Amino acid sequence: MNKQEFFESLGFSKYETKAIISLIKLKVANSKEISFDSGVPQNKLYEILRSFEKKGLLAKVPLDVKTYRLINLKTYVDKRLKEKEDNLKSLKSESKHINEQGDEGHFIFSLIRGQKTIMNKLAENNIKTEKEILGVQRSWKVWGKGIEAMKEAVKNGVKVKLIGEINESTKERAMEWKKIGCEIRGYNKKYGEFPLRFGIFDKKEARITIGKPEIEDRKNYITIWTKSQPLVNVLHEQFMAMWKNSKKF
Repeated sequence: MNKQEFFESLGFSKYETKAIISLIKLKVANSKEISFDSGVPQNKLYEILRSFEKKGLLAKVPLDVKTYRLINLKTYVDKRLKEKEDNLKSLKSESKHINEQGDEGHFIFSLIRGQKTIMNKLAENNIKTEKEILGVQRSWKVWGKGIEAMKEAVKNGVKVKLIGEINESTKERAMEWKKIGCEIRGYNKKYGEFPLRFGIFDKKEARITIGKPEIEDRKNYITIWTKSQPLVNVLHEQFMAMWKNSKKF
């Protein structure tokens, strides 16, 4: 992030930011010098300088030509950063309530499209799971949010069992999941050339994902998310059978 982006992110306008950067560079300058260095039109600059004076950011230097220098800039920046931190904490707190309210409701199933959206849903759901996560997948995809969410789940005492293809190209990624406390087993191809991606959470919810090789474009991956207890039970039984017939890793 450069200086322009930094000051604009604190709420300064484009012209205000240019004026501040010029004042930092010039130390002491009159309006003509600031305008020439910053490219801010003088008619705009006068208004900006008055605003800076009101905010306590500007001091006049007693010279023949009205001249200025910045003061209290660090204090002002620190104050704005503190306000942003407080706002962020408040937003995070509110987001928890939104998630709780948003997940209420008695749906039977929903459709989720796109690999990224599916991955985000899995990460959020893993954090909320209380006892058990069972999953079958293919490539052991590793992504920051997913690893962190699963690590948090394991830390909270959730038992995690994962089945997937393990070969020269995937075993390194599979090891990343094992390192954070997941039990790992290699997929047995007696159940088909490619494993069906599915998962069960606390034996209350389940997901089935259809992707490659059936769907090439990751943006078109589809996940069926369900609370149908009969379907959850069937998938749970299928997983346990697959687990018994999978290779230890």
